[in-house]
Amino acid sequence: MSDEARLWTTVGSAGTLSAADLANVTLDNAVITLGRDIVPPPPSAAEDPSIVMPEISAVVRYNVTAVDGLFAVEPLAYVLELTYRGMVRARLVQFDTSSATETELARFDSADFPPANVFATNIGTPGPQTVMDFTHCAYYVEATLTASAIVVGNPAEIAVVRVNLTL
Repeated sequence: MSDEARLWTTVGSAGTLSAADLANVTLDNAVITLGRDIVPPPPSAAEDPSIVMPEISAVVRYNVTAVDGLFAVEPLAYVLELTYRGMVRARLVQFDTSSATETELARFDSADFPPANVFATNIGTPGPQTVMDFTHCAYYVEATLTASAIVVGNPAEIAVVRVNLTL
């Protein structure tokens, strides 16, 4: 297998959550789901603009480990590729262990794509060009799933998260 094919990937259910967020999600095989059990509002609520529909969110973090395909010789931009449905945002973060600073290397926002009631795979926005340095830095993907009480039957879900290099 060539180095280009060996990129970092994980399934949605493999992330780390806080205890409060873990109570709000369902982990089913590879998929993490938020909002499966939201009770729909009464029909009159959708017609009344004074009623604010609640949203719930859960944050899941994925530790990015060193794999051959992430070691670029020259600075390149990284992108996040997600297989998801519903409202999902994610960011690839570099944590510099010497300065304790964080730098966002890539961003994904499902709002940038047409809504889909089935799983979709899309690539987010690349960040600055860089070379991942696993000797001096740690990396993680932070994803936020958001579900609204008004969107019944369309929870926020993540099946796969992948870090790719842009070409």
